Amino acid sequence: MLKTKNIFFIGIKGVAMANLAIIYKKLGYCVFGSDLEEEFITDSTLLKNNILVINSFLPNTLPKNIDLIVYSAAHGGTSNPQVIEAKKRKIKCLNQAELIENLSEIHNKSIAVCGCHGKTTTTALLSYTLIKLGVNPTYLVGAPSFKAGTFQYPGADTSDNNYFAYEADEYAIDPPRDIRPKLNFYKPDYILATNIGFDHPDVYRDLEHTKQVFLNFFQNRKAVFLCGDDKNLASIRLKINSKHLTYGFNKENNLVINNFQTNNLGSSFSINYLGKKLGIIKSALYGEKNISNLAGVALVLINLGFSFERIKKVVKTFSGVKRRLEHIYSKKDIHLFDDYAHHPQEIVATINALKQRFQKHQIITIFQPHTYSRTKSLLNEFTASMLIADKSIIAPIFPSAREKLGNQNISSQIIADIANKTKTNTVYAENNDKQIIKRLEQLIDKKTVIVILGAGDIYKLQDDIIRVIKRL
Repeated sequence: MLKTKNIFFIGIKGVAMANLAIIYKKLGYCVFGSDLEEEFITDSTLLKNNILVINSFLPNTLPKNIDLIVYSAAHGGTSNPQVIEAKKRKIKCLNQAELIENLSEIHNKSIAVCGCHGKTTTTALLSYTLIKLGVNPTYLVGAPSFKAGTFQYPGADTSDNNYFAYEADEYAIDPPRDIRPKLNFYKPDYILATNIGFDHPDVYRDLEHTKQVFLNFFQNRKAVFLCGDDKNLASIRLKINSKHLTYGFNKENNLVINNFQTNNLGSSFSINYLGKKLGIIKSALYGEKNISNLAGVALVLINLGFSFERIKKVVKTFSGVKRRLEHIYSKKDIHLFDDYAHHPQEIVATINALKQRFQKHQIITIFQPHTYSRTKSLLNEFTASMLIADKSIIAPIFPSAREKLGNQNISSQIIADIANKTKTNTVYAENNDKQIIKRLEQLIDKKTVIVILGAGDIYKLQDDIIRVIKRL
């Protein structure tokens, strides 16, 4: 345990920071923090848990009785004025990953879920399943909440010191000052890996560098569970010195998904494990990626000693995570979803999941690219992903606070121009929210699925879109 009483989180409204603050408050620490005054998705969660937020980063607003400062890559990291002030006062400072590792150390079994895509939903599903299996886990999900039917669970909680399930972010601790990946700091007992992709060009040199960091993370664990369908994970599998097992649709995996089917109630599939038929799992989730992630969770739990019969009973009611293909509103045959997808592979998976579920509807995406560096590095992939939907509307790029806003030589209009050379008049770049809504009004039809995509603030368009749907 930390030898401290009063913990101050800088950037406490960030989802991971807010959830960490909730866990440590429930562990008995005095918790508070600072952030911007503007509205965040975690505001209600922090208020519900009576956690004080100071809407300033000025050094003179840092309280006197602080024992520990926690910072992340957001809001300047170690260059944040409050971090600088804390160091002057000789207050101990930890980065976010170090605090998560502290939680891992005080639990008997720690399970990290990693991957460049899908880790939030997978962590939530693992956490939910452990809850329903009755083991009272501590868990940390990179979302404010997740749902099972109509019941909503918080994105973090703590009960006893047996199991700890957490989302292991691969980003760096404080770029550009310190680009060491957070994965370097985590030391879990078990790892569930959904995939490897090149997603952070400001941290990783290329895909090979990314793969090497993940490989280092996998070494010397009690067991590692890998999506064997992912070619990047498969390429390093034989280099892993830990016990490792694979899952997925390919027949070569240790756990194989068979007979995948989708209907109005969700999905179903059967599982073969090490050549033995275990049975059928039913789920409220849609899309091959979600089913693959569910199979990965089942593989982990089977190897932790839980019976397949118990696992299949509890997973069927899990219905999703906030801002992960979250259903927002429906009127007759028009549906609105919201998704955090901000990488081309995530976007493709989201659109394909909707196509499987709504086969007779047109799919309209409203996408907000996040960071100039990612958009520039993956320009061709983003362009291709926009063409999968029937129509795509692209908002201006939402920059990272760490990026210089000068001449970036990349824009949403460039994505639209390239896309429309392949498929004319299906991708539209708009300059502001008003233009986005006006374009949507032109494109919407009686059978339409609208999905908001992006890691920035594009989700704030939900109310405007609902008003458009209600008028039809």
